[in-house]
Amino acid sequence: MGRENKKEVVAALHREQIMKAAEKLFSEKGYVQTTIDDISKASEYSRRTIYAYYENKDDILHHIIEKGLQTLKVDIENAVNREDDFVRNYKSICMAMSKYQREYPHSVYNVNSADFSDYDFSDISDTVKNILLLGTEINTVLASFIETGKKNGIVRKDITPMLTVYVLWSGITALLTLADTQGQFICNQFSITKNEFLDYGFKQLINSILEVRI
Repeated sequence: MGRENKKEVVAALHREQIMKAAEKLFSEKGYVQTTIDDISKASEYSRRTIYAYYENKDDILHHIIEKGLQTLKVDIENAVNREDDFVRNYKSICMAMSKYQREYPHSVYNVNSADFSDYDFSDISDTVKNILLLGTEINTVLASFIETGKKNGIVRKDITPMLTVYVLWSGITALLTLADTQGQFICNQFSITKNEFLDYGFKQLINSILEVRI
């Protein structure tokens, strides 16, 4: 490994450690309340070192969001190509989104709460640009998946793929959130497991676009 490659590996390790410390603090204290001094103390890196790798606290958050979407994209691509069965692949997509929500909660929250109506796209960082690109790429993969389902006669012909992506995304996200916040109560009420509740919900969502209900 060359000297430059070693430097890149070391730098990536430092960025990762800073990012992990920041993400933990964002969960414990909240993003607004967390300061660079807090991140410095938790990560055991000086403020100077942190600023050598990140522009500011926003930049750290943007990298957290980016990492979550990068992982989600890979998982969704694997899901849609797993086997030649639309419903099974859909369930794998749901599992990928469940993993994303569990492992990257700050990425999920910021992606789902972002308001682009008054966004200044002429003045954004490369990381934010990549976040937007990743979101577009993920939506394109999902829309293509639904379009393939239409061509194979599995998805209803009146379905608009990209619009359906937004609807299913919001439905799956809301279901996963409900399972996390009120899952125990619901499961006790109906004597089912959390996985059984999620499976029931996932089926109801996909049945809304299928030619033949499952």
